[in-house]
Amino acid sequence: RLYSLPKYDEIDPTVFTFITFPLFFGFILGDVGYGLVTFFLLLWLKEKIPTAAKLISVVVPAAVASVAFGFLFGEVFGFERAFGMEFPRLISRVHDINTMLFIAVAVGLLHINLGFVLGFINELNHKGFFKAFAAKLSWIILQIGVAVIALSATGRINVPVLTGIVLAVAAVILIYIGESMRGIIEIPGLFSNLLSYARLAAVGLSSVSLAVVINDLAKEVAHTGLIGMAASVLLLFVGHTMNLALGLLGGFLQSLRLHYVEFFTKFFEGGAVSFKPFGAKQDGN
Repeated sequence: RLYSLPKYDEIDPTVFTFITFPLFFGFILGDVGYGLVTFFLLLWLKEKIPTAAKLISVVVPAAVASVAFGFLFGEVFGFERAFGMEFPRLISRVHDINTMLFIAVAVGLLHINLGFVLGFINELNHKGFFKAFAAKLSWIILQIGVAVIALSATGRINVPVLTGIVLAVAAVILIYIGESMRGIIEIPGLFSNLLSYARLAAVGLSSVSLAVVINDLAKEVAHTGLIGMAASVLLLFVGHTMNLALGLLGGFLQSLRLHYVEFFTKFFEGGAVSFKPFGAKQDGN
């Protein structure tokens, strides 16, 4: 409802958002400590603020996803090791930055093309196969053509560059047929949309980098004596509280933006009006 209600004959994006929003949020926050604190904080807020229960319920699965990704990244409040032992991990966000960026863009590729497929299904219901194909699936053909050109030019695949050029040109013609000049103008935006998913890695990296700085600074302060140890504890509490607040805000807004701007615009129009009955029965009547 924050964006728009789906029309009667339109695919409801809620089920897809229910799956991908927590995953994007978890990928960004991705820390066992932050995820657990967020989870229990949300459960507490849900009882204290009943009016916000629905919104809080949306973020609870995201907190669970943050814990899961925290295990994959081997991070607990920014620490990657404790008591001389390295936490097990699948990938390190701090040391495998290029891999993280590649994964983020690959996720964007899948997410955007899912949007085009859903758009094709929507268009198919009232415009017919060819118009739906030209308006939506042609964008996938364009991506394939550009990928063939790039891979062929770098010698990664044994396919003539001309094949990719033909695919790309054919896709542009189909886009013009399906969406007129508006579609042609939006072609550069497709590639900026894909790169926009790099924020999944970039925002997460900024969060873990700040956590590492807080931890290192606290270690230095702790070596200055009893007062230093007390100051170190205070620094850890205040620093991680602020970083968690920034992580929650960034994870929520950036994940939401990738759905509203990059995903929904490929298939979702909305504009429906919420059902309001003429009357309602009250309790006891």
